Amino acid sequence: NMEELGNLACNKVEGCYEQVQSAIQNCSAANPNFENETIAAIEALYRSDYKSKASAFAEERKGSLLGEIATMAMNKFSSADDIRTFIEEQLTEERKSDALEAYEQAKSLAQGWCDDGCTSSTARFLEGIFGHMNGGGCNDASVFCGECQSRAASYFARNQLPCCVEKVVRKGIEAYDYVIANYSDALESYGAAVKGGLSVSGLAEAEAIRDRVVEEFSCVSEVYSANRPECV
Repeated sequence: NMEELGNLACNKVEGCYEQVQSAIQNCSAANPNFENETIAAIEALYRSDYKSKASAFAEERKGSLLGEIATMAMNKFSSADDIRTFIEEQLTEERKSDALEAYEQAKSLAQGWCDDGCTSSTARFLEGIFGHMNGGGCNDASVFCGECQSRAASYFARNQLPCCVEKVVRKGIEAYDYVIANYSDALESYGAAVKGGLSVSGLAEAEAIRDRVVEEFSCVSEVYSANRPECV
């Protein structure tokens, strides 16, 4: 029951997070090497149990996009120090500041969501729209364009998107626009690096997925844009 799970999260997540945070702080205070020892233990566990599984996963999917990305990740990050170095290289003061601001905004948004009882109203809306969409030619959840789009649009014609959801959507769009405006060069650099490591077949699969996502997103955006609620 997603509604019960969401309401449980509203009631318990903050307290749970504070307990974990306090425990980590206590461990760090008691042991100056806590962070390094924890990272070393995780790396040892990975090497003893998960590295061979990850290698087998990549080998079984050799030539596919997923397999090639897994191989690239294992080659680039062969140790915990590799991961730490990569993170430290990416965390400029500007990015740290942006990350902190994003965290504070997300925390405020989540608190407002819980205080306003948004989980229940959103659950009822989603139950209604998915129930309405599940019929006719809309029988594949991975394909929105076409019959599913038409059925969703007809539901929106009689039912308004909850303002709780609208607020989250608008915040998400604002965040996306900010990232594109401020980090497009870095994103293009990462994309070029991944593209350069893919085989012809892997690149073709990636481009096909990209085109499919763009097409589906445009259909979702069309329905949303035509049925935005009037919220204060």
